Amino acid sequence: MAILGYGLTIRPIQPTADSISYLSGAHHLRAQGVYSGEPTDAVVSPAIGREPGYSVLLAGLMVVDPAFGAFRPSCLQQAGLCESRLYRTPQWVNAGLIGAAGFTLFALVHRLTGRRLPALLSALYLLANVQMNKGFYDIISDPLAVWLTTLTMWLAAWAWQRRPLSLWRWACFGLGLAALAFTKAIFLYFALLAFTVGLGVCLFHRERRRAVFPALIAATLAFAIPTGGWVARNAALIGVPVFTDLRSGIALSTREVFNHMSAEQYGAAFVYWTRGFGDGLARRLFSAEVIAPFDLAQPGGFYDVGQNGYGHRLAALEHAEGLDEIAAVKRLDRQLITAILERPLTHIATTLPVFYRGIWVDEFIVIGLPIFVIILIAAIRRRDGLIVGLLGLGAFNLLFYALISLNITRYQMTAVPAIALACGLALHRYIETRRSSLQP
Repeated sequence: MAILGYGLTIRPIQPTADSISYLSGAHHLRAQGVYSGEPTDAVVSPAIGREPGYSVLLAGLMVVDPAFGAFRPSCLQQAGLCESRLYRTPQWVNAGLIGAAGFTLFALVHRLTGRRLPALLSALYLLANVQMNKGFYDIISDPLAVWLTTLTMWLAAWAWQRRPLSLWRWACFGLGLAALAFTKAIFLYFALLAFTVGLGVCLFHRERRRAVFPALIAATLAFAIPTGGWVARNAALIGVPVFTDLRSGIALSTREVFNHMSAEQYGAAFVYWTRGFGDGLARRLFSAEVIAPFDLAQPGGFYDVGQNGYGHRLAALEHAEGLDEIAAVKRLDRQLITAILERPLTHIATTLPVFYRGIWVDEFIVIGLPIFVIILIAAIRRRDGLIVGLLGLGAFNLLFYALISLNITRYQMTAVPAIALACGLALHRYIETRRSSLQP
């Protein structure tokens, strides 16, 4: 029903921005077996682009759907050249991924609680989240990433609860996390954090070492082989071990610029970024000079200075010091990191409104976020490693994007499954408490 409901709202689109990269990558994979996001019909050489996971899915759809298989990147150069019917299959698949995410989350909560009502609540939190899912008909990777997030969480619970230890299950978890990283590269950093925590447990908890160490090795190898292979492929192309194209500096630039907000703009940010009425209310409460820089299209605004200014600074470095692009990127990225580290308290302070900006992707965030925090703190106090890990994935997503990027709401879609899980667990705790109080 969820798939059908979303599928019936599909509308004609004109792919832009990220969609062009995903579609072009899919075309070249299908036509030549080569990955490149170059928007051209011509034969291309292997290149580094965005995460390849969604392009692989699109390439598979091009094989099974002749209409979508007729797509050519050249038709994206002008509006109206690509017929909207070309995109029907991937749009329906995105709707299907929303349904699959709800189903997988239901299975996860049912595995954890043994009850259908909490599982249903979590699934409905995801499926009925119109604010989060409203852009599914665009050709973007987010529906795939949300489903892979729920799948990775289910695989973690599936492996954790197995007694005796199953190395095969932990390897499956590692592969699931790798698939997620191939769709959203920030989960490379989550994998590094998870590995560090697991290694710390092995070093400082001798009684758990025998169980944790083999699981850690199995999951790490399953994760590292495909992701490491992709990094090696990219290093062979440009001489630098990277997972995606050199976009991290742009993300830092668009984040660091908010460290230069005035005190009045700092307060205005919370109003302006409130979903729905926020921007209109901010224009009534604050002067135009305070509010104008928040507009993404405003010349000289925060986005323009962070996003486009990065390219200007990069070109200036290349020209002034005779650096090639890679060397200039390294130099500029170090400058941005230094600027952030020189003002750590400012960066932490501005993280709050940037964090606030992203959470509004969730239709039910006013209820979901407090429940998420309460359930996470309770799990930490109980030393419930599985629940801490599952909710920790969402907490990582919420904090990481706010620390290193402008944190537009779409970035936080992969945090919503953890919030939905917390709501299901909260209902389970309520049922358990109620049941205990009624017993004589």
